[in-house]
Amino acid sequence: MADGKVRILLIDDDKHNFIITRALMMEIAGEPFQIEWVATYEDGLKEIRRGAHDVYLVDYRLGAHDGLELLAHAVAHGCEAPLIMLTNQADHEIDMQAMKAGAVDYLVKSEVDASRLERSIRYALERQRLLKALDWERYLLHTLMDNLPDSIYFKDAQSRFLRISKSKAFRSGLQNPEEAEGKTDFDFFAPDDARRAFADEQQVMQTGQPIVAKEERHVWSDGREGWVATTKLPLRDKQGRIIGTFGISHDVSELKRIEQALREAKEAAESASRAKSDFLANMSHEIRTPMNAIIGMTELVLDTRLTASQYEYLRMVRDSGDALLALIDDILDFSKIEAGKLELSNTPFALRESLGDMMKPLGLRAHDKKLELAFHIHPNVPDALLGDVNRLRQIVVNLVGNAIKFTECGEVVVDVAVEAKAGEPADELADLHFTVRDTGIGIPQGKLAAIFEAFEQADASMTRRYGGTGLGLAISSRLVELMAGRIWVESEVGRGSTFHFTTRFQRAASGTAPELEPVVVADTLALVVDDNETNRQILQEMLSNWGMRPTVVSSAAAAVEALTRAHRDGQPFRLLLTDVNMPDVDGFTLAEQVRQTNELADITIIALTSGDRAGDMDRCDELGIAAHLMKPVKQSEMFDAIVAAMSVNTAEREPAAPGVTQPAAKFASLRILLAEDSVVNQKLAVGLLERNGHSVVVANNGKLAAEMALTQDFDLILMDVQMPEMDGMQATALIRKQQQQTGVRVPIVAMTAHAMKGDRDRCLAAGMDDYLSKPIRPKQLFEKIAEVLGAAQTASESPSCNSDVPTALAESDEATAAVGDQENATPSACETINWSMALRGVNGDESLLKAVIDEFLKESPKLISEMHKALDEQDAKSFRRAAHTMKSSLRYVGCPGASRAASELEQLGKTEDLTPAPAAVNLLKGQLERLRPALVAFAAGEGMLKAT
Repeated sequence: MADGKVRILLIDDDKHNFIITRALMMEIAGEPFQIEWVATYEDGLKEIRRGAHDVYLVDYRLGAHDGLELLAHAVAHGCEAPLIMLTNQADHEIDMQAMKAGAVDYLVKSEVDASRLERSIRYALERQRLLKALDWERYLLHTLMDNLPDSIYFKDAQSRFLRISKSKAFRSGLQNPEEAEGKTDFDFFAPDDARRAFADEQQVMQTGQPIVAKEERHVWSDGREGWVATTKLPLRDKQGRIIGTFGISHDVSELKRIEQALREAKEAAESASRAKSDFLANMSHEIRTPMNAIIGMTELVLDTRLTASQYEYLRMVRDSGDALLALIDDILDFSKIEAGKLELSNTPFALRESLGDMMKPLGLRAHDKKLELAFHIHPNVPDALLGDVNRLRQIVVNLVGNAIKFTECGEVVVDVAVEAKAGEPADELADLHFTVRDTGIGIPQGKLAAIFEAFEQADASMTRRYGGTGLGLAISSRLVELMAGRIWVESEVGRGSTFHFTTRFQRAASGTAPELEPVVVADTLALVVDDNETNRQILQEMLSNWGMRPTVVSSAAAAVEALTRAHRDGQPFRLLLTDVNMPDVDGFTLAEQVRQTNELADITIIALTSGDRAGDMDRCDELGIAAHLMKPVKQSEMFDAIVAAMSVNTAEREPAAPGVTQPAAKFASLRILLAEDSVVNQKLAVGLLERNGHSVVVANNGKLAAEMALTQDFDLILMDVQMPEMDGMQATALIRKQQQQTGVRVPIVAMTAHAMKGDRDRCLAAGMDDYLSKPIRPKQLFEKIAEVLGAAQTASESPSCNSDVPTALAESDEATAAVGDQENATPSACETINWSMALRGVNGDESLLKAVIDEFLKESPKLISEMHKALDEQDAKSFRRAAHTMKSSLRYVGCPGASRAASELEQLGKTEDLTPAPAAVNLLKGQLERLRPALVAFAAGEGMLKAT
């Protein structure tokens, strides 16, 4: 039927029958039938063998042969076309014989009309089609059952096998599949396995739900073991009734063996990884212990009198030890990352404060090479973030450290901006773009991609010349990926490099990071002097963001001209920010010129330096420089220095409700608990309070303060924030928790060294009633006591100075400040102690100042010893606390220069990088030794003039 017509062949020895049949075909209107004719048995058999027709009509009588014989021969030769028997006899016996011989129908010639003939042909063709389809389905089924390596089976309602595949028969130890019919799993499997299979099949029949890919362990009846993944489904009859089950089981024994091998390999690898980690940790500990001793003892020897050669040899020993410790840290970190064991923390941090702390120790390294190091954070960058600040520090230190290492002159600048991403919820996430730009040797284009691989550097010769493991950038790259960012570099040989990396942080809740209160310095006219353009831009933006009005110049000569012009125009600058390390005329020389010019001498000066030279602190004291800050300067550090230098009170006050005034009153004797770990601060506070009729009990730490507050009665608690064992915040929370049960609430006032917006809110959140900024001023102390007890005192009612104090010092803070300015206006090598500042701190009481200084002389050597001990143990927290206490004590005894040095030590403790600390501690120790004779003389009662 290739052309669409049904080709019919009539095999009949009577031509008349052909004519009749053809006529009948013609009556079938529009039907595509085509009939042909042959007269003999031989011709008919020949045509059947040729297979060119779709239907064969065979006469029962064919001369010497009959049609039945022809049918038999046709079937024997594989004829697939339908055969229809034609006869003149209506004989049932002949009919049956024809059907047995292979005919699909039996037609009596005398009874055939066009309709009957058409139906017979149609039936024959349809039957042929169905048989072919059935044969194909049967072939496919046999192919599946005979060749698929999986076990296929059909079972009845009693889980007896109806049919199984050849592979199933083979696994069951049978010669052919028919042997399994009527048997069950109990004939082939161990009893437990057979019962489990039977239960599964009963479940499938009861629920109608299949079991899919269930892994089962089978033990065959001959003891062989294996695993299969089995799927079983309900077997239904034509009416949809469940009459059994059928399924397929895939042998997964090899897969199980592979899984077991992988599991064992994984366990072996993890064991090896643990062994490696343990080895690295033990190696690190074993190497660190002697190396810390070597480095520490080398530092001590370096501070003694040495020849030039000895000093150089020992310096090389120290530097080699530091390099070895850095190598150990890199290997440990890289090992953790490669093993997938490094997890990022998610803690709140303040970006600006944290980045500033990161840059401080790097600044010392940059300054040693006479490089400018600066960092700039764009104003729209969020400050309160959630993320792993320690790993961010690691990336920044690696990149900036590399930039410093490969830069011989010029600058290294870190810039932080917001990287906007379309479709991201900007109120929840912060995508930041960091750049580290240097003016160093640059990187060849062909090496830009390779430098982020482990143990790679841009040039093998670089390793020998500059040192390093080649792990820093590889570690940074992995950390950036963990922070959902990317890292890349742009560089040109001889022109420097710019490393970029992006990170993703969550935005922290408001108030997580401290904020500056710029209103206290707003509209202040300030002059910035720095020969480096980048620094000028950063300082100008910083001051402008606080509402100050800065002018920037690039040299000392331009600064003098700007100062003179501003004074002449009646708008003098109140603040001078000057770089110390400038060409031609340095910052100290500029400060000296300013102090020697009468109309400019009163200006407040803050010095910014790129190096820590011996004598700088003394020089600052001689010139009346209010603060000496090491570059790069943090915003909070700069803000605090300006606030302190200009005597701005930054303590936040709770505004009184409109129309309500505080009643003025004097207080009767109060019983006060003072929680303070510094002996000097204790002596000062106790002296001020007892001289005004109050009783004071001292607690040396937060834990002891909490215990006393719960067992004794107090009218007021003054709580230092930073204390050992338990800080002020924790102690307050514990006290408030206990007081909820008693119903008694004692006012608590915090004492903190911070001058940051948000400190008061944090104190209130901890359960405190208010706070005081250190250093504590007597007037502020008593006013604050009045406020928290509900009876604020007026200025006239505040405690007065002792009658034996000189009038110029006792009248007011402003008068005292004037005395200090007058003293500073006449530079002298002897004026290293600011006695006016010291007297202000004790409300003009010289006897109290003697007691405070006496305690300081006892406490300061202990604090120096604590610092050295903390350095030996690499205990940054203890080091920071000792430096903090020293800083506070030095303020009260009138040593602002030394106090600033202690403050820088405290900042080193915050960064937890104590590498430059030993030398800085020794410098502070030298300053204290120079101050000590004057302090001893004053404490002995020889007076200020004799002491100086």
